[in-house]
Amino acid sequence: MSTYSVGLIGCGRIGSEFEDSMPSPDGPVSIAGAFSALPECRLVAGCNRGRERLERFGQRWGVEALYQDYRAMLREQELDIVAIATPPGVHYEQVVAAAEAGAKGVFCEKPMALSIGECEEMIAACESSGTKLLVNCTRRWIGQYEAIRREAQAGRWGDLLHLVAYCQGCKPLPEWEAEFEGPMLHDAVHLYDLMRMFAGDLEWVMGTACRRKRHDLRVEDSSLAIMQFNSGLQGLAIVDELTEYQNFALELHFERGMVRMGKGFSAQRSVRADTQEDWWYVLTPDELPEPVWGGTGIGNATRDLLRAIETGGEPRCNGRDGRAAIEIIMALYEAERR
Repeated sequence: MSTYSVGLIGCGRIGSEFEDSMPSPDGPVSIAGAFSALPECRLVAGCNRGRERLERFGQRWGVEALYQDYRAMLREQELDIVAIATPPGVHYEQVVAAAEAGAKGVFCEKPMALSIGECEEMIAACESSGTKLLVNCTRRWIGQYEAIRREAQAGRWGDLLHLVAYCQGCKPLPEWEAEFEGPMLHDAVHLYDLMRMFAGDLEWVMGTACRRKRHDLRVEDSSLAIMQFNSGLQGLAIVDELTEYQNFALELHFERGMVRMGKGFSAQRSVRADTQEDWWYVLTPDELPEPVWGGTGIGNATRDLLRAIETGGEPRCNGRDGRAAIEIIMALYEAERR
């Protein structure tokens, strides 16, 4: 069995700290936890700008090679896999540097980058070096989403007609870095990727990316989108930071039923209701399909990256998928600009 040395850039929440602040009985919930749980991997190095968080990471995972300069880490450590959990504005330079340093795989937190051009250069650098690039749109690796996708393809609820998506209040202000990363990039990037998972590539998108509708930000706090997919399907997406409540969900509207996926999952199927006077079809609860695999999304994602490295295949969410989600966001920005 091959053993892979892993280095982490960014020792904050998703990088390490979620493992203790929001543990799950299903498995690891941080990047450090996910790689540490794999017998094929050794977490050997970590990098973080702030020393205090870096020291906590080293103590938590028993890592002695600690850096505040990721280039020094890449230069001094022979790393097979580089995991990147930093703000998206530096993903581009870090992914390219990891590929040029000879990494076999890069695990990049979402969003992939802040522009389509940066995404393309990241993809090119990884293809040139033979590096497998995974973008962590985590729901791709959650077994319940995949089970519903398979049932939808098999026609369980009839033809899929429309997708209706919501991402509201998922990062209440001012708890996230809002200089360059609005709710579309921070959270709805997951939603746009999910819509592609079920409907395929987009033909066009139009909508709004309202800046400072209610908050004094450099980025939007509200966006509405209408999408046309190459498959003929249509979608709607409502994204904002205006609500006090959190609502992250994707509804799949079929001709004979509806499935809602988000904090929880539910399915409804149409049945004929007869009365003495008339009949019509109504929606009643339907059993959800069993998840096709267990474990956490991030745990399954790290295993998927190993599979891609060993087989030469592609991760379930690769660089081109990451770019496609960014392209949707940039198209909405452009629609707003015009």
